[in-house]
Amino acid sequence: MWFTLHLGLGAPLSGATLAIPPAAAVLTAMPFSHRLRESRQWHWNTPDTALWTAPVTAAALLIALVAAVWAAGALLARCAPALLGPAPADRLAAAEARAAALAARNRIARELHDSVGHALSAMALQAGAARTVLDSDPEFVHRALTAIEETARHTTGELDAVLGMLREEHDEDGGTPSRAPAGPTLAELDGLLERTRASGTPVTLTTGPGSWRETPGPLPETVSREAYRIVQEGLANALRHSGRAPVTLSLTLHDGELLITMDNPVHPPHGPHRPYRRRGGGGTGLRGTAERAAALGGSARYGAHGGNRRLAVRLPLEGER
Repeated sequence: MWFTLHLGLGAPLSGATLAIPPAAAVLTAMPFSHRLRESRQWHWNTPDTALWTAPVTAAALLIALVAAVWAAGALLARCAPALLGPAPADRLAAAEARAAALAARNRIARELHDSVGHALSAMALQAGAARTVLDSDPEFVHRALTAIEETARHTTGELDAVLGMLREEHDEDGGTPSRAPAGPTLAELDGLLERTRASGTPVTLTTGPGSWRETPGPLPETVSREAYRIVQEGLANALRHSGRAPVTLSLTLHDGELLITMDNPVHPPHGPHRPYRRRGGGGTGLRGTAERAAALGGSARYGAHGGNRRLAVRLPLEGER
């Protein structure tokens, strides 16, 4: 169809382009050349006053030719996308737009999973533990309810941050970009550990040579924020899959990298306050952890190590999104 349209418009226009300019030149010169007027091929059998219409006719022919060429080009340009499909540059731009939208959607999904998912798991376990000892240990119930309240309040702020990211993505598509509040960083790690301990899960943060707290200056904000989310997801996995098994957490600096290691027993103990119940499914959080590490140029590994489940993450301090 494209070839036929091109041929149908191009053939007459090509002929007109070859014929009209010479004819227009002759018509323009006709009033000024006696030889042209008397020639056998161009005998002008009209009064002399009508000879001055020849240049006007020549100008009209040239204008009509230009208009016809422009209209044909516009018609072909309009039909090209429908008949030939998008150009390579258009396909590349569309693919880049889809990739950007998918990356933004995955980023928001990770934030929701790591913040809200962790909070819901912690509150469910705290509520279950409180219900189990409701009559026998009122002090524990009071602590659990307080922890649930603090977790819900903290998570509301994180949910506002994620919703702010959604608004920012919308405004970048059309409108004035709005600044979404930044997510939590390692400066808030102690609060996260306390809320996790309130659910009955012992969490030990190892300190010593090379600890991230001993760095002379603050960690890069991006690294600190992603490290917080990775620790949060690791603790959420421990809560979901290992009951009240103790968790050992280590954050150390080595050769320009932040090394995060989390261990918990493969066979967790069954505590009196909350029976261990294994949760099926999962895997999304570990994939999100690997994506967060890869976005900074690092890596994440998960597997068994000496009778423990171990999550080992490496984050370069100079990593960039």
